[in-house]
Amino acid sequence: MTSVFIDRPGSAKQGRERHSGEAAVLDSIRRGEVRRVLMVGLDRVGRSLADLVAFLETCRAAGVSLWLDREGLDTDASNGLSLFDLAGMMAHHIRQSRRDRILRGQAVARGNPDVCFGRPPLPTAKVEKAKVLLQEGKGIREAGRMAGISAASVSKLKASLGTSPASV
Repeated sequence: MTSVFIDRPGSAKQGRERHSGEAAVLDSIRRGEVRRVLMVGLDRVGRSLADLVAFLETCRAAGVSLWLDREGLDTDASNGLSLFDLAGMMAHHIRQSRRDRILRGQAVARGNPDVCFGRPPLPTAKVEKAKVLLQEGKGIREAGRMAGISAASVSKLKASLGTSPASV
């Protein structure tokens, strides 16, 4: 069976809606309904390099071959196999670039004394209430529920008090 998916050029203000054909072909690929995609050119896919790479990775993962008319590339032939390899390298590069950007941002944030990483500390009142409940002989889950903190936090608190959590 042959299906035709068309994206008509439209206003840039329409955003993602103007790529309904691209979304439909991707859904068909993911459902396993497509074996081969025939396209005018590679520039017809995605709005960015990341979108293009994601499309190529989706095709590769689903085992869908690609024929690009303008470029004369066929992923079933040796001249087109490198397209998927190139897409894999670009995907790795994009992921690495995002990771590097995140790590640089974290390094800058760590230099700021007002920025704290990790979970916020438990409120002192809740910790004290849990301690009192544990000393009264309440169980870990019950103390956590009554103090308004998780059982895991109460267990850690109990361990720091010197009593093993298994004894309750």
